[in-house]
Amino acid sequence: MEKVKILWFNEYSGLRVVYKDMAIVFDPYQVLPLKLVPLNYLLISHEHFDHFDLTLDIELSKYAQMILADLESGSRLRKYVQKDRLKIMKPGDVYKDKSISVTALRSAHPAVNPLTYFVEYFGGPKIFYASDSLPLIEFSSIAGYGVDIAFVPIGIAPGASPRTGSEIVQTVKPKITIPVHGTRFEEFNSLVKARSPNVSVKILPMDVEVEVEI
Repeated sequence: MEKVKILWFNEYSGLRVVYKDMAIVFDPYQVLPLKLVPLNYLLISHEHFDHFDLTLDIELSKYAQMILADLESGSRLRKYVQKDRLKIMKPGDVYKDKSISVTALRSAHPAVNPLTYFVEYFGGPKIFYASDSLPLIEFSSIAGYGVDIAFVPIGIAPGASPRTGSEIVQTVKPKITIPVHGTRFEEFNSLVKARSPNVSVKILPMDVEVEVEI
């Protein structure tokens, strides 16, 4: 049984996921930098204020070995981050090193160049980070890889709801799904149980690191 540690910062989509001391931070906002270190990778999905905080990301870039970002956010970060530690991603791009593989997918969200991410820890869990996206049929492309955890939005973002979150789960078919970007947890839980009864729903407390078994 593998274990990951997960910290969800607030009601948006900011997350820190740690597997065997390998830490990935997604879309940090409204969080103290020291709460997120050490970190190895910083992933940014799009430029909206609740996902991209330039000052915070500049500070975190001092600790991260690699920053992956959408085109708009990456363009804003360019002059602050060493070229070899910043990779601007577009849908279909893949970043790999000895520890992880990260595939960028499209996001159905009204931003400039928004992304979702499929992350594979080598020898460990596979994670889908849906950011603020609405359901897309192309998310089915990762279902066959055996997604362990899917983080899905259930509100706040335009069109996002427990229903759209449950539809992403139905497409991706993860072992575990964790709702973020909203607070209508019980509605989401009920919909997932009806649509995808084999998927376990984990509802996280905000601002508390928890351990999740996969």
